[in-house]
Amino acid sequence: MSYFSQFRGLPRQVYILCLVRWITGMGSLVFTFSSLILTGMVGLTTGQAGIVAMLYSVSNVIGAIVGGKMADFYGRKRVYLWFTIVTCAFYWIASYCCTTIWVVPLSIVSFFFGAGCYPIVSAMVADSAKGPKSPECFSLLYLCHNLGFAVGPALGGALLANHLPWVYRIQAGMFLLGAIILFKCTEEVYRVPTKEERMAAKARKNAEHFSSDEPESELHVGTLQMLLRTKILLIFIVTLAILTTVYAAIAFILPLQFKDSFGLAAGGTYSGRIWTVNALMVVFGTPIIMKYTKSHHQFNCMALGALLYCIGFGAYGYIKALPLYFVSVVIWSIGEILISTGAGVFIAEHSPASHVARFQSQYDMARSVGRGVGPLLFGQLLMALNYRQVWTINALACIALGAFCWAVYKKEMSKKAKGESV
Repeated sequence: MSYFSQFRGLPRQVYILCLVRWITGMGSLVFTFSSLILTGMVGLTTGQAGIVAMLYSVSNVIGAIVGGKMADFYGRKRVYLWFTIVTCAFYWIASYCCTTIWVVPLSIVSFFFGAGCYPIVSAMVADSAKGPKSPECFSLLYLCHNLGFAVGPALGGALLANHLPWVYRIQAGMFLLGAIILFKCTEEVYRVPTKEERMAAKARKNAEHFSSDEPESELHVGTLQMLLRTKILLIFIVTLAILTTVYAAIAFILPLQFKDSFGLAAGGTYSGRIWTVNALMVVFGTPIIMKYTKSHHQFNCMALGALLYCIGFGAYGYIKALPLYFVSVVIWSIGEILISTGAGVFIAEHSPASHVARFQSQYDMARSVGRGVGPLLFGQLLMALNYRQVWTINALACIALGAFCWAVYKKEMSKKAKGESV
């Protein structure tokens, strides 16, 4: 039990929120298998599936932004509950037409409202996790999300070929269960500004009089405008989006590669097992790797993670034996942990009180942008190149990203050594 002892003594609310993230992670099935559903069930081409996957991710991006902003203005729990209700309703409707083209617009709406829920949970953790235990709180949140992935995709992969409607229904049920637990068992730590305070804040904004001591005074400052004031965070968000673009190859290319090599049913099963191994690596690797991420700069961790992405992703273009596919999972999963474990803390440390949920939404937004651009890019590349060539291009991009992250890290360390603010 000492292995997880660093997660003891956290606020009770954080444990409940992590449970909610575990349940919703276990229910994240549709997007995981979207390339197989669109090509194997709906009948789209690889290029068309890439375009639809991009639309899915655009809805995720907009949903994360809208959900984060509404949570800052109207409160966490209320917005989370309503977003979940709409999400579940559309997933349930989609389950009745999941092999037709109608599943695309229904899924887009579901992804929009579902994505709006994730930054709200992260913001609630940030509200509750003040002090030296903040890194452990966000690491546990990340761990629980992936613990859900240890079960969910394996179940979804088994149901994919013969019981596809239940993939959508299970996802709806898991999201609803998470919302019930959050609404019943957590408290609203964040104080929602009153209508008068919001109007006064807007008036101060128009008069260009801001007070950094009063969070409400900057409530109406745009997210992009606030990000421009914190350039290191803006660089982080953009870099994370590009890293997620190369990571998206796992969810888009690998299932297609499995399908071509082993057939649709086996391809779905092996794809689910890939995510199960990845999630188990995260569960058991996070407490160990967190010791490194806590004592090193975020961009240092991202540089090392990008290098491991290069090795793990590049191998898929050359290996043939099935067990080696899972060896590569171990390699790139370590890179994922290095990149993701400290991300929430890094954002929280650079977030003003007025923009906590909105800045946390940028993390989900960056990942959604990557998940949208990746399938579109890889779908077009696969129309002209083979799997080996695409994986090689992906690996080279990871090397370039690693070099950039290392350069940013060295520059930040140089500024810190000179006594400048990081």
